[in-house]
Amino acid sequence: MNLNNYDLIIINSSGGKDSLVAIWEVNRLAKEHNFDSTKIVISHQDLGDMEWIGTKELVKAQAELFGYDVYFSKRRDKNGYEETLLEYIERRKMFPSNKQRYCTSDFKRGPGARVLTKLCKLLKPLRVLYVFGFRSEESPARSKREILKKNTKLSTKKREVFDWLPVHDWSLTKVWNTIKNNDLPYHFAYDLGMPRLSCVFCIFSPFEALVIAGRHNPGLLDKYVMVEEKIGHRFREDFSIKEVKKAIKKWFCS
Repeated sequence: MNLNNYDLIIINSSGGKDSLVAIWEVNRLAKEHNFDSTKIVISHQDLGDMEWIGTKELVKAQAELFGYDVYFSKRRDKNGYEETLLEYIERRKMFPSNKQRYCTSDFKRGPGARVLTKLCKLLKPLRVLYVFGFRSEESPARSKREILKKNTKLSTKKREVFDWLPVHDWSLTKVWNTIKNNDLPYHFAYDLGMPRLSCVFCIFSPFEALVIAGRHNPGLLDKYVMVEEKIGHRFREDFSIKEVKKAIKKWFCS
């Protein structure tokens, strides 16, 4: 990958381990290619109370470590109101699912696209490299993703946007070795046993991880349980979020 073929590089970061090493890899290549670091920025789609505490501050610290500017964005409705994911779930009366992944489209891709559009209006780049920390080991769907692909939705007559996955073939071991060997700042949720950092109660997390999340975020868990009961729709087809709370109570009583 020759970074000098691009006028602007936007690294999408959740603050998680894979986003972190993606930033590290871009930074390494930028130094190798003498790429102008002022043309590299970080974009974080802020999930507010739905994401782990300290995530936004961590993203800022990670960006500052590498000397990159960071842009934060949130989902807005047609009236400009910043609605949380849980509020959106309550209004739609259904939780996200594999077939209805509006948590990704409306709360990540949409706000992220706004950042890209804003920067492109300001800087007017001809070619944009849009970076994601997706790895093939994460899921069958991500294993099938192309490492470099033109983003036809974000490209226009005046600019070309390319999605790039610089750590797509990295193993989990390589991710953590890179973080530990370079003393990179990562979120404490991993030390608690969480396999990923996104929404505290991500629909794709295994049950055991949700129990960990619930133990450390009891107030937010109660809000999820309340919404689940109010809308009459289960958190997931195979189990409810209320079952997570019951498992936590059982764990404390054992």
